Amino acid sequence: MLETEKPLPDNVTDAIVVLCTAPDEACAQQLASLALSEKLAACVTLLPGASSMYYWEGKLEQEYEVQMILKSERSHQEALLSFLKQHHPYQTPELLVLPVHAGDKDYLSWLNASLR
Repeated sequence: MLETEKPLPDNVTDAIVVLCTAPDEACAQQLASLALSEKLAACVTLLPGASSMYYWEGKLEQEYEVQMILKSERSHQEALLSFLKQHHPYQTPELLVLPVHAGDKDYLSWLNASLR
């Protein structure tokens, strides 16, 4: 390590957050349960009552959906996205991956252990 380089803090991580919407709570719960049982996500937060507005095939749409927040790691990213695309009822589901730059080291340790 160069003298000007500093060691990375304990809370730096490879964790990711994946955003995905589902048409209803039953679908969101099913997707969450399957992702958890396959150890593709350590935790899934379901936020019912989200309102999404977007253009689809030239028409303005508004849907009430469940926002899913899936916590995982980069090493599981491709498998998780592939899983969600395969099992999701939407033709083009929302699949956005956000990097987690840092977090509580105890939570990140738990997240990592939960995916093994």
